[in-house]
Amino acid sequence: MELLEVWDDRDFQILPCCEGAMQEFVALADREMWKDLFWMGAGLPIRQVYDDDLGGVKVDYGLTECAVTLAQAKQFVKEWHRHHQPPIGWKWGHGLASWTGEKDQLIAVVMVGRPVARAINHRQVVEVNRLCVHPDLDRALVWNAASQLYGRAAREAKRKGFKKIITYTLESESGVSLKAAGWTPEARTKGGSWNTPARSRQDKGPTCRKIRWARELTK
Repeated sequence: MELLEVWDDRDFQILPCCEGAMQEFVALADREMWKDLFWMGAGLPIRQVYDDDLGGVKVDYGLTECAVTLAQAKQFVKEWHRHHQPPIGWKWGHGLASWTGEKDQLIAVVMVGRPVARAINHRQVVEVNRLCVHPDLDRALVWNAASQLYGRAAREAKRKGFKKIITYTLESESGVSLKAAGWTPEARTKGGSWNTPARSRQDKGPTCRKIRWARELTK
């Protein structure tokens, strides 16, 4: 089996010794066999080969952490987050990119800031205010992106001396990415509107009940 060409849109072409060999390889090849084919054929380190949503086969070069500015993160969240607008500011943030064969494409961002709830000590605790993964890309391409960013945010919070990091998910969301990154559920909020007679506000996100997740950063 020979790798002939790889294109910038993650398409590629392989040359088998016969049609039967092609079908057998595609059917039986595991992740490591694909990695070996691309490394030996073109010197390309890949994460996996996956079936895209259109019935084709694409190459995934893996996810790379990249720096993002506040403006870039806010624009990404504004375009792609399912139910929230970007926060006004942040303490810091991180991004993940996927190499297309020619350049890096930003596929996910995390924004870390002070806790929204006033009762939480902002000197000891920070909050992941937004985490957004591009929703229009193939699932395999963004696999593990959310967990990577939750883990990266927690490590940076620990490095900066914070004792805990928290975030919230809708009650209807599974939190599987948080569990994979070592976070645990610690509370369930009542939900409700921020708008009150004493202080008029416009709700810009869901007002349903939410789960608060946390990761302790000190023993």
